[in-house]
Amino acid sequence: MNADINWSEKVKNLDETIRKEIGIEEEIEAKHILIKVQTKSAEPIEPAFIVGEDETFLDLFVLSPQGPGITSTAVLKDNIQSIGVIGGVSTEKVEVSELNDETPLLDDVSTLYQ
Repeated sequence: MNADINWSEKVKNLDETIRKEIGIEEEIEAKHILIKVQTKSAEPIEPAFIVGEDETFLDLFVLSPQGPGITSTAVLKDNIQSIGVIGGVSTEKVEVSELNDETPLLDDVSTLYQ
């Protein structure tokens, strides 16, 4: 059943819809879309982003909650109950020299929303 779903495309479309609904109208394509994957197990897989997909598996990079680190994992598509978008990180690059104060970045929802 879930093997026929193209989760990568679904997540991309959901990200675009959310951006429009919260007022981010720019045509900036998200480089990485952070997601939460609920499988048939009790614990969700989050935060993660999709790195690949075939007919059987959804390949993810899962961010470590304890600090910097990424774990590669594959989820059997038939075990997926739902996928939710946590946020998107745009492909727009910012020069480090342009960052004078970090406070405005916390208020800027154009590059990451949650």
